[in-house]
Amino acid sequence: MTRYILRRIITVIPTLIGVTFVVFMFQRLIPGDPAVAMLGEHATQENVERIREQFGLNRPVFLDREALAAGDLAGFFDTQYFRYMARLLRLDMGSSIHRRIPVAETLKIRFPATMELAIFSMLIAILIGIPAGIASAARRNSALDATTMVGSLMGVSMPIFWLGIMEIMIFAVYLNWLPAGGRLDPSTQLELRSNFVIIDSLLTGNIPALIDALQHLILPGIALATIPMAIIARMTRSSMLDVLQEDYVRTAHAKGVSERVVLFRHALKNAFLPVITVIGLQMGALLSGAVLTETIFSWPGIGKWVYDAILGRDYPIVQGGTLLIAMIYVVANLLVDISYSFLDPRIHYD
Repeated sequence: MTRYILRRIITVIPTLIGVTFVVFMFQRLIPGDPAVAMLGEHATQENVERIREQFGLNRPVFLDREALAAGDLAGFFDTQYFRYMARLLRLDMGSSIHRRIPVAETLKIRFPATMELAIFSMLIAILIGIPAGIASAARRNSALDATTMVGSLMGVSMPIFWLGIMEIMIFAVYLNWLPAGGRLDPSTQLELRSNFVIIDSLLTGNIPALIDALQHLILPGIALATIPMAIIARMTRSSMLDVLQEDYVRTAHAKGVSERVVLFRHALKNAFLPVITVIGLQMGALLSGAVLTETIFSWPGIGKWVYDAILGRDYPIVQGGTLLIAMIYVVANLLVDISYSFLDPRIHYD
């Protein structure tokens, strides 16, 4: 197991290098100049050149052929891409072109917000999706099964931006039950220690802040949970139906074992491998930042942050955010693979 984990960690390195290369390539294909975007369209050429020199934007993107022709090997690699890779080796993601704030410092604030929202949404998806899938498989071709499958199809098909707007109109505007957006009410006082609002409110014993934070989580959490909830429900149903046809399940029924024991002790555990795979992948997707949800509900996470950086051609933010998203997916896949051996003792890693 240890050798397998080490091999997987080593394979992360070329994956992340490939991610940085692809992000650099496609960013430079977008029309426009970051220096002009930062200074404005009416900026003088002198100021634009000064900003380009300051941030290294006047250097070649990947390789300097002129330096190679002149025999300058060091200058050949003195490009925007290799400067960025050199900073990464020093664990430096650079600073925002517009705000001049280190990317790593902003990530410490933005990532906890996205992680709280993703965990809350995944809890909703798991607590509803798995029982719905089990009930649907146990009552195959019944009215409950049809209702569950129609509901899951609606969950996958429903646009998040429409659902989010409907939630705000109904529960925030008309009924005035829940806040329309944000992470905390401006009047709420909370001492932030870890930038996780839920954890900090519990650590400080600030119950009003905890209640306010949970109220702000409900609407975006439900909107973000619809797609993974539907996928988990459908995968649970499909996997359970396959397992319920196995001989050992029929034997358990023939021996008079109760339906509840057959479903949860015999069938569910063996049907859970595909479900845990889906949960891991969906968790990676949620943690990577739901741009639409964060935009609609003004949630200060990494999705909205990276989206704004793309529009403003803020290269360091886009590169740092994309690298973090790639690492999240790699870690999620690794954790899913490791969990297989605990769920099924027959699985061994060489």
